[in-house]
Amino acid sequence: MIGIYCIQLGQLVHLKIVVILLLKGSLKLLKISISVRGVKFVEYRYTNGGVKLVIDDNVVNKLSSFSQLFTGDVESGGLLLGRTQINGLTKVYDITEPLERDKRGRFLFKRKDKGHLELVSQANERCLYFKGNWHSHPQKNPSPSWRDKVSWKRAMRESKPGNSDYIFFLIVGTKEIKAWCGKLNNRKIYEMELQS
Repeated sequence: MIGIYCIQLGQLVHLKIVVILLLKGSLKLLKISISVRGVKFVEYRYTNGGVKLVIDDNVVNKLSSFSQLFTGDVESGGLLLGRTQINGLTKVYDITEPLERDKRGRFLFKRKDKGHLELVSQANERCLYFKGNWHSHPQKNPSPSWRDKVSWKRAMRESKPGNSDYIFFLIVGTKEIKAWCGKLNNRKIYEMELQS
């Protein structure tokens, strides 16, 4: 007998296959769990007043692959790479992913690897620029910790995002990806709303 269970977890699909074998009078139970992280997504659009952020569908797919669905999953993070258009709309086309020297734990991600900066330099050659930070949380509906807010304020102080007045922050939860924008001239952080 084979049972197949498919559970939709927000943006991710978790497929559980249970196989029960009857061998020489004894039952054998075999469980196989697969997280399908290659599901095709559409781009995400966030707004806050006149501030607009678009996350490319390939980036949504990459970010979703870092959801902390299981208890052994550690936080992940990196940088957002994109462009701000003349009309003020910022679009993220790529991200940096966790690197070897980054510090990672269940409830911790610190970007320590200098490779992130090298990747930003390479992205600049493709006309993609630093637009903010992202990391994951093991929560369905993620919210920033006090450490996140301190880190975001520091990023705003040190930021030079080019032709934008804002820097963006994403948190990848187990059910959704939430976005915030930081206004560089007053260093205030605003939650953004996902548009349907």
